[in-house]
Amino acid sequence: MNLWYTEQEAELIKLSFRTEKVLFSGQSEFQKIDVVETVPYGRLLTLDGCTMVSDHDEFVYHEMISHIPALIHKNPKRVLVIGGGDGGTVTELTKHAGIEEIILCEIDGMVVDLCKQYFPNVARGLNDKRVKVNIGDGIAFIKKMKGELDIVVVDSTDPIGPGEGLFSRDFYKSVAAALKPDGIMVAQSESPWFSKEILGRIQNNILGGFTHKKSYVGAIPTYPRGLWSWTMAANVPFDQRDFDRARFGKIKTGLKYLTEGGITAAFEIPMFFREKIGQLEG
Repeated sequence: MNLWYTEQEAELIKLSFRTEKVLFSGQSEFQKIDVVETVPYGRLLTLDGCTMVSDHDEFVYHEMISHIPALIHKNPKRVLVIGGGDGGTVTELTKHAGIEEIILCEIDGMVVDLCKQYFPNVARGLNDKRVKVNIGDGIAFIKKMKGELDIVVVDSTDPIGPGEGLFSRDFYKSVAAALKPDGIMVAQSESPWFSKEILGRIQNNILGGFTHKKSYVGAIPTYPRGLWSWTMAANVPFDQRDFDRARFGKIKTGLKYLTEGGITAAFEIPMFFREKIGQLEG
């Protein structure tokens, strides 16, 4: 049997993986969910045909979206993760002993259940006693919070379907209102190879809630264009070079992608990406 999983991006790019078998295929209230066993990358989770998590490279995305803001913030205690139902971001955040509470707000409970079943190592942090799981709409959830959080991680899908509202200007305003004065937001902000229109809209919407922002990048081979970005934002200035090296030293043995030098280097984004998003300085 010659079975392939193919992700197609806007009728422009196709990325295919040889697949051994389909482990799960179903429709939740919100989206189509598939779990397949691929030859090159192990188990793969897709939502509405878009790759989310694979066994072999999930650590790149999850280390980048979690540890960088956690180390740049001076003393994070309370963190909210919106989206991220696979549990990978939560698992990385649990490595920080100083974090006292991690709230996961995921709209699709089926994603959480399936990832516990098929990606137990990724989802293992959901069992940490500091973690609270809320199945519900992250947009509505965060509106109830005012000045309560140190970090908000927006671990969303692409800006279509259930994830579309997590890229809006009103949403970023709600995130800013939920953070303490020195709070930090980080959000996945799509591939630097995406169109200037899409990337510019995301960045402009972030500025609806925040006065300071910087993007950074990492390489994820299972995503269609290989290079991915995240954007950190705050209403106070922050310097990516001023991160807690002592805290990094306590977690570094468990990391596979992020290095001490890599934290600062990730913000040295390519010039073509800088021009697209108007971030001409580092």
